[in-house]
Amino acid sequence: MTPYEACLYALDDIDNPDHVHDVRLFLEWYLSRVNRSDKHGMSGTVYDFILYGDREKVLPQYDSIDGYSGVILFLLNKYYEITDDVILIDLYWQQIEDIAYTIPFLQQKDGLTIALPDYRVKYLMDNSEAYGGIMSFLNLAQKTDKKINTAYYKSIADSIKRGIWEELYNSENDSFRWSDEKEGGSVNWSNFYPDAYAQIFPIYYDILDDDRKYEVWKEFIANHPAEAWNKEPVEQAVFCGLVRKKMGRYVK
Repeated sequence: MTPYEACLYALDDIDNPDHVHDVRLFLEWYLSRVNRSDKHGMSGTVYDFILYGDREKVLPQYDSIDGYSGVILFLLNKYYEITDDVILIDLYWQQIEDIAYTIPFLQQKDGLTIALPDYRVKYLMDNSEAYGGIMSFLNLAQKTDKKINTAYYKSIADSIKRGIWEELYNSENDSFRWSDEKEGGSVNWSNFYPDAYAQIFPIYYDILDDDRKYEVWKEFIANHPAEAWNKEPVEQAVFCGLVRKKMGRYVK
């Protein structure tokens, strides 16, 4: 299992009052495992792991850093909005700051973040998560009276959003490239992953305005109705459900 997957499950659970404590336990687990210096010399990252019953084996790897960081910051802000649990935030604030800084560390001149220091691909999904994460970090710091360089992090978020529109938006088919690689340029809506699936990330992380969210969601569910999601990997089905919750009245 990856910490990224666990974050999605926690986001799906956090609206259930019976599960909020479980989400807190997960956040403690995650934040207590934030690297001070990983294999790239970076702080703020978390490795993947294997579970053997109640035992775990840490693997010195991660699928991405920008996406992982963005999602955990987004989850932390959601958790605080629901619980007002400043004790957890205070206890792990240094780790939270380290997580947030991984995003500008990976950001390139065009505003987009690369997935890893040694894997310089820029993904729509990861950058949407990175944008949502930085905006969540700004909100969390403001709500908990933490002193951060607000102007700096606001500029990071703004440049990620601008980079998504300038570098990944394809005006010819009115959709987003799912990556900056050649094969990521032409979106086939009938192909669930990564083509259509990537398009709903700007919905969830508020990169689109409300009218645009509606149009993208309408196109997505026309091609991939909810009853088909259970055929996809579980974490992808969970994220589709999260976007459906966000869209609310647009769901049929």
